[in-house]
Order: sequence, then C-alpha cells, then structure tokens
Amino acid sequence: MSVGGPARGEDDGDDEEEEAPGSAAPTDPAEERVFAALDRVLDEWLVTGMHRAGAHKFVKDKICAQVGEEDCRRARQWLLLRMNGKVWEHGQPLMCRAPENVPGLRSFHVWPRNEAQWLAGVEARHGEILEELLAARGSGGGGGSTGGLSGFQPYRDPASSGHKGRLPADGLGVEGVDVGAWNVLYLYLNHKKFEDNCARFPATVRAINEAFPRQYSHAFFSALTPGSHILKHHGPSNRMLRVWLPICGLEGFRLRVGDTIVQPNAGEAFIWDHSFEHEAWHEGDETRVVLIVDIWHPDLTEPEVKFLGTLQSCRLRAGRALVERAAAEQEERGVDRDPRDATYFEIVEKARHLLTDDDWWIVRAERDPTTRPT
Repeated sequence: MSVGGPARGEDDGDDEEEEAPGSAAPTDPAEERVFAALDRVLDEWLVTGMHRAGAHKFVKDKICAQVGEEDCRRARQWLLLRMNGKVWEHGQPLMCRAPENVPGLRSFHVWPRNEAQWLAGVEARHGEILEELLAARGSGGGGGSTGGLSGFQPYRDPASSGHKGRLPADGLGVEGVDVGAWNVLYLYLNHKKFEDNCARFPATVRAINEAFPRQYSHAFFSALTPGSHILKHHGPSNRMLRVWLPICGLEGFRLRVGDTIVQPNAGEAFIWDHSFEHEAWHEGDETRVVLIVDIWHPDLTEPEVKFLGTLQSCRLRAGRALVERAAAEQEERGVDRDPRDATYFEIVEKARHLLTDDDWWIVRAERDPTTRPT
C-alpha cells in the first residue's frame, strides 16, 4: 500500500491563491508576499531569532533554488500547502488528517521486513534489554524523581471534549485504555531526555543510539497489564515511523494498525505507521512490555529532516517555556489550577509520581528476579 503523487489541498481557512517560492516574478512585492506567507508558517511553529533566520536561508537556498528541487521536493510540497493554509488530502480513510503530514511519503500499515535490514541489529539487543528491564523491576531502584519503583508511570493524555479515554480518579488527564492499565517508562520524549531513567538503562540507551537510524527523540517502554484494551487513536503525523522491539509477555496480545492485525513475538522487531488508526488488546496472563522507538520516515532526505526537525524543536521548546511561565505566574498569585486544564508536558511530569509500587507488573516466576533462589 503506497501513497504517492502530487499533494492535494483543502482550504482550512486561508483563501489565498497558491503561490510557490521562486515561481513568482522576481519583483520585490512578489518576494514580500512569498516570505510573508512563509512567516505565517514559522509563526505556527513558534520559530524565532536565529532559527527563523536559518529557516529563511534554507527556503531560499533549498526550496526556491533549482538545486533543492529533488532533495527537498516533499518539504517543498508541504511548505506550499501550509503557506496557502491547506493540508495534504492523502485519500487514506484510516490515516490522520493533520497539518504536519508530509505529502508523497510511502505508506504501509506494517512495513515490509526487506525495507529495513537494520532490524536484525535491533533484535540482537533483545537479550540485554530484557535482562536490564527485569533487573530494574527486581531491584526497586527507581528513586530520584520517578514515581514507581522501576520508573514506570501511567500513560495519560490531556483531557479534551472528544477524548474517549477513561477519566482517572486522581483527575490528571485521561487514560488511553477503557479497561486494564497502560504504563510507560520514558527515556526520550519530544526531545527531552529523562536522565534518571536513562542512567538506569544504559544498555537500552546504547541500543537506541547505535541500532536505530535517525531516531526521532521519542523512545520508551510500554507496559500493558493482562485484560487491557488500548482505545483506537492516531499518531500525530506521517513524518515518523514507529519501531517496536517486543520484550516479554506477548502471548495473548494483538495490535491493529489500520485494517492489519499484528500478533508480535518477543525479540522480533517490526516497523509500523502510527499515523494510521490503531488499537491494542492484551488477553495474556503476563504484563506485555515492548520497547518503542520512533524514527524519521526513510523517504525524507537529510536536509528535509534537518528543516522539519528544527521547526519541531522550536515549537516544543516554546511550548515548555510557556507552561513553565504560566505555572510560575499561578504560583506567584497563589492560584490552584484545575487538573483538567493541564497540558501534555505538565501531565507527564505529574504522572511520574503516581505509581508507588510494581505490583501491577506480572511476570512468570521463572522470569522474575525477585523469586530466584540466591
């Protein structure tokens, strides 16, 4: 299943006629109109200062110029759509429709194995990652700022009117399941490194840095307790792919991506596109744990990754700064904020303290380091 061809746009609020950088007559007013449209896109991504100047230079050198026609073709299509207030109409009924989607990237629910020979190197790390993970469970070495003994925390999303997740008793965000429990242990999340978690999982971090190509700075362990159901949802865009290394507890688990059902096996890595609607069920008797690492889409060139990555970093950095500023102002005024208004960044931080034990983590006795004779 492949997505290709020219981008089709649908107006999302701006009726300007589509205008390509470099295609207008070389007059000052024409150039001004082009870069005014570009600045509106940069405003969307909260790009300022030196990063904004760099984005202007990139567009002039690689988007407008003929030399950038091929190695920045998809970024150019995406930028044209956004400059004209449009999104890519991909025609895929189960793929998210998002402004961040990049036109023309190949698309498979689950990617063919022959597209990623490097997966064998990921699978070679399974044994040491499993050993490290079970040691963390058995040692109770969470400490630091982590909530649970092992460092896991409940997965939570911000509350929204259309969210179908379960409302937790603690009032912090919403859960991604309607039954059971979904816990996560973050190593990297949106360009933030969880230092204490990474320090406890050196072999896993080494594997992420050495075995996965062009990682998206988003890597974590995902644990699902027996009887759980993760509700159907989409990822944010098609510009990244999701790599799974199933670690343990896979019996009775299945994942749906689009209309494709996957029943993973421990130690067998695979790639899937989480811009498609997906959900998961776990009917086994052990807690299912997988290592998840997001990577940039392989069709994007290095210049495109650099440009899109810079935009993303600017938005995330500015978002975190706004959250910190708002929290400081409220603390200064002595105002208690409604937990339902918490942002994603705030929810992740607060959820780190919610688990106080690892009793939810069920493993077979022969795997459990706490039950082995000394």
